[in-house]
Amino acid sequence: MADRIVIEAPLDETYGPVVRLIVSGIAERANFGFEAMDDLQLAIERLLAEAGSDGRVTMSFELVQGRIRTRIGPLPETGLADALQDTDVTPGRLSLRQILDTVVDSFGVDAAIDGAIVVRLEKLVAAAP
Repeated sequence: MADRIVIEAPLDETYGPVVRLIVSGIAERANFGFEAMDDLQLAIERLLAEAGSDGRVTMSFELVQGRIRTRIGPLPETGLADALQDTDVTPGRLSLRQILDTVVDSFGVDAAIDGAIVVRLEKLVAAAP
């Protein structure tokens, strides 16, 4: 059976350090190394930054053998869904899509109520060399 942790936080950048601390604790519990933990933190921070600063967000973390599955939402759909689909490669600019493609193993978007979305992230424990 998977462990599941659920937290709710304001969509406010001043809570970034708190979210980062919580994610690092969850990653530690899942036996993630530093790089995998940092990747997951970066993905969540960038996603929350793109979502704006109005409202609250629920984050759930499911620890399954060798991976963490994360659901973040509800997030305002305005622009965020487009940013997640942006495949435009502009020199010197990293899109949200490029970052998530690089730092998590998979991600997706689910519809929520009132036009909001929930973003799914999955990060695997890196195999030992």
